[in-house]
Amino acid sequence: MIKNNAKFTIQELLAIFHKDNVLFNQDINTEKVFIDSREVQPNSIFVAIKGENLDAHSKIPEAIQKGASVCIVEKSWYEQNKENFPNLNFITVKNTIEALGKIANFHRYRYDIEVLAIAGSNGKTTTKEMVAEVLSKKYKVLKTYKNFNNQIGVPLMLLSLNEDIEMAVLEIGTNYPSEIFLLSEIVAPTAGIITNIGKEHLEGFIDLDGVEAEETTLFSFLKKTDSKAFVNMDDERLNLYAMVLDNKFTYGLSTNNMYNLNVNIIFDNALNTTLICNNQETEFQINLKAKGLNFAYNAIPAIAAGLHYKLPIDLIKNALENFIPDLSNDYARMAIENKNNITILNDTYNANPSSTTLALETLKHLSNVEKKIAILGDMRELGESSLSEHISMINIAIKNVDALLLIGDEYSKAKQEIDAPNLFHFESKSNLIDFLYDLLKQDKEKTFAILVKGSRGMKMEEITIAIKNNFFV
Repeated sequence: MIKNNAKFTIQELLAIFHKDNVLFNQDINTEKVFIDSREVQPNSIFVAIKGENLDAHSKIPEAIQKGASVCIVEKSWYEQNKENFPNLNFITVKNTIEALGKIANFHRYRYDIEVLAIAGSNGKTTTKEMVAEVLSKKYKVLKTYKNFNNQIGVPLMLLSLNEDIEMAVLEIGTNYPSEIFLLSEIVAPTAGIITNIGKEHLEGFIDLDGVEAEETTLFSFLKKTDSKAFVNMDDERLNLYAMVLDNKFTYGLSTNNMYNLNVNIIFDNALNTTLICNNQETEFQINLKAKGLNFAYNAIPAIAAGLHYKLPIDLIKNALENFIPDLSNDYARMAIENKNNITILNDTYNANPSSTTLALETLKHLSNVEKKIAILGDMRELGESSLSEHISMINIAIKNVDALLLIGDEYSKAKQEIDAPNLFHFESKSNLIDFLYDLLKQDKEKTFAILVKGSRGMKMEEITIAIKNNFFV
């Protein structure tokens, strides 16, 4: 859980919010910032966030009862309710989420440390974990907790900075245009990684041009501040920015030392992964425990960060060779598990066209099995591109599997456009699972690889749980 001890004097709050908005009845010093009234402690600041399901302004009496000395509220709420709280301290703002970002940014500038921001369409969280794992071999690192990567989560991470932290590795995400710009301004990174440009949130970004324009605002901030930009030269859109970024570290798949970090990926037939690396001075090898293309790709910027921040190669190797994906949740990022004659590729955390293509590519590389099945659930937030992207995904998948099992309304529409003997759609998970059981029992002497992937809302982990409960016993 995220905790903070961020302290603010009245003079600092006046500097952040302007005197007309700081309505205090007494001179105070605050300690800690909260957005959850249940966690409020004496002398703290309570920021009343208006969310989709709860308006925290309704929790102000509870926050005050628990000892909050200052409440940051929307001006409209204050005008309607100020008579009910005549002796309390308020800061009034137009938008309390923006206010949370302002105090977090103020707190961030108290510390002269390296702050590495990670953006991109796919692999941000795993890249963040791998980068932090590497850098923590030398530095005291603050890393983003879980997926606290939006305009609420990122400020909470910054507010947890303290004098013990030597470096921060923070993930910044986006759901709509300008969010990366806003988060870059709040975080003020000294370095940044954009993992890739892929088909994400097309409902808001329309197409890849829109995604690129959004994600690369991180590079714009880094260029403006002459901060280090890590450039993925394998991404056909990102590699163009190497021409305009002066302070950069380039990395990519290369055998002729074109970049600051050159990598060759080698898989065996069980997806065990070896990275052959060359930083233009030394060649070294890293054997990953984590299997799959996504982990291989995510490890490369982690190596780049380690080299840039002067970690010895043996520490980088140690960090990545012992990195194990988080398997604490049933929904996972490419967790590969096998028992008896079945290998499950559990990639049920989320899905978009780019990440699903990568998952199918990983399944393709797995060559120590006799039959391959892909189970795909709808990819959401694709807007007007949804039908065409689901049709495209079926066409990509169908060529490389013995059976393609689909679930969801979008895949139902897409399947009507394609006729293939190994293509099946199901109205419910129970029907899909029954069909899958029959497939597995028909060829019970065969070895199977089963990829399961879909958007978070599809809860595709229910399928992996059912497979393991019936065939991993």
